[in-house]
Amino acid sequence: MKNIFLLIFSFLLIYCGNSSGINEKELLQQKYEAFQFLSTYHHQLHIMIGEEPGDIKKAFNEFYDAVIQSANIELLPVKDAILRINPSNLNSNAENIKRLDYLVDYYQSGLSMQIEAIFRGHGYLKILDIANAMDLYEEIKKN
Repeated sequence: MKNIFLLIFSFLLIYCGNSSGINEKELLQQKYEAFQFLSTYHHQLHIMIGEEPGDIKKAFNEFYDAVIQSANIELLPVKDAILRINPSNLNSNAENIKRLDYLVDYYQSGLSMQIEAIFRGHGYLKILDIANAMDLYEEIKKN
């Protein structure tokens, strides 16, 4: 019994002691790439909800394929939301399509604020040009 307890305790100590190893730059990179992804595919969402003309099935497939192939952990809620959409019953009034659009709108805004917050934490108080965020981060870290 004592040996089993020691084994379990040792395992927990080692397992809990390991951190994910992610640093601020990697975290920022994930947020930045997720923000860029959502910016790139926002047009497809507008087609899917009927705000812009286009083929809803094609727009869905483009968005679906891109998000499913992404390994970015920041896009996990978006992946889960698109998986809730029934591709055989696509229409702009479908509740799950509207929910995906709501999610993306708010999530993209949240990512923007988180990215800007990291820069503010480094004392960068100017308006952030998000397209050049990673290059700017490198400059800030050098100084």
